[in-house]
Amino acid sequence: MNPRRSEEKSVAGCRTVEFWPGKSAEIDMHTLSNLAVPVKGMSYHSPLRFLEIYANTPATPDVRLSRSSKTGLTWRQIEKVFLPRIPGVDVVLGADVPQPPFAWRTADANHLAVSFTYNTNAFFRIFNTLSEEGKIASNEIESFLDRACVLLSRLYRAQDHFLIRNINNNFNMYLISKAVEFLVGKKRYNSECQELRTVRKSLAFSLSTASHHERHSVIEKMGIAVGSGVCFMESRMHEDGLERVDIHNVQEVSYQFYRRLLAIDHRKNLLEMIDEAGIRKNSFTLAVILDDATETVVDLLWLQDLMDQFPFFKANLLVNTAQISINFSSHLLKEVSQASNFRSLISKSNSQFLVTKLYCPFISFQTSLLPSEAIRVIQEADAVYIKGANFFETCQIPEKESFHGFVVYGPISRSYTGLQDFDGVFAQVPAGTTGYHNREPGSSGIISLADIVEVQKQKIDRPNSLTT
Repeated sequence: MNPRRSEEKSVAGCRTVEFWPGKSAEIDMHTLSNLAVPVKGMSYHSPLRFLEIYANTPATPDVRLSRSSKTGLTWRQIEKVFLPRIPGVDVVLGADVPQPPFAWRTADANHLAVSFTYNTNAFFRIFNTLSEEGKIASNEIESFLDRACVLLSRLYRAQDHFLIRNINNNFNMYLISKAVEFLVGKKRYNSECQELRTVRKSLAFSLSTASHHERHSVIEKMGIAVGSGVCFMESRMHEDGLERVDIHNVQEVSYQFYRRLLAIDHRKNLLEMIDEAGIRKNSFTLAVILDDATETVVDLLWLQDLMDQFPFFKANLLVNTAQISINFSSHLLKEVSQASNFRSLISKSNSQFLVTKLYCPFISFQTSLLPSEAIRVIQEADAVYIKGANFFETCQIPEKESFHGFVVYGPISRSYTGLQDFDGVFAQVPAGTTGYHNREPGSSGIISLADIVEVQKQKIDRPNSLTT
């Protein structure tokens, strides 16, 4: 059986699920199955599998690695094996430690159930990739998935449910990768060097087609880069490349915003800001945080255009030394430097094109966990460009003019943007504010990106007046 193509199992009825004492909900299993969150375009045939296993996993003083094991990991061992460390950064979890966009202790139980479907699909995607790479057998996928669900469930329940109460989605994605690494071993899956083979293949294809975008304007390239964020090329990639139908689908998705306004569209604002800075002080530095490797190609193309157009313009790319998921990392800089389409960019290395390497074990940078070198680059910049929906949720920079580019997808993204699935965003968030706010305790709802943009628009449209 190929789990990727197997049909969805029917799910019916409701079930009461206790996430931790005092946090439970009656879950409509059929509705939840329909709301299941795919991971990079992939879904398991039973997306509720993690929820089912979690609901049947008892809390224990230690984390037992299987039903038959007589000993388990103590909490101190869990901290050592599964929790992240960033040199020079105090990584802290706790009941009084905020997590962007929210800590799970504040989440609605039904939202937690949806997040559990992400766990299932994330585990499936990783094990399916390992199978395609020949690192596990295809008939081991489901067994490994169940074992990973049991392990993560026990981690959640350890120490009086400490982790599940106090993590956010970013920490959860980290725990998923660490659980896989623990089960299959670091030689088969390194949580700090994930999917590098697949990412290199998809990046090579993206670089080989970069010339298709060269004739487009900066504004148009920006739109293509936003659309490319949901083309999921890596999930379509086969051993011998992309099939013709997949190439067509990738191009169609990437160009979905070609010559179209985005739902929030401040592309011209960035260009005007750069132009005005050139007139005023003959300099402008943009700190840049990019997302998936394949979409990064188009982002670098429009940044290269700006360097050619504005000799005073500098871009300082903050790039991770860890290869997390399908993100762009320092492992991939060599491929870009050797691509003919980026000769101009590379010729400006250390003058207009700067690269600052940093270590981050998470799938997206988190403002409170940025190392000192990243903070320095951001402080010295005139503005920050941040790519990706996950980065929008975890990396708000209120002290700087910020621009966020991504495609809305999923319930969290919809809630924090106030937009709909597949809406394109290139949004300016002025210095002094953030792209969303959680309302004060006791108040309901979220002040979304759409709300923030509307407030800023009213400030601009409202004429200055003096009353007498």
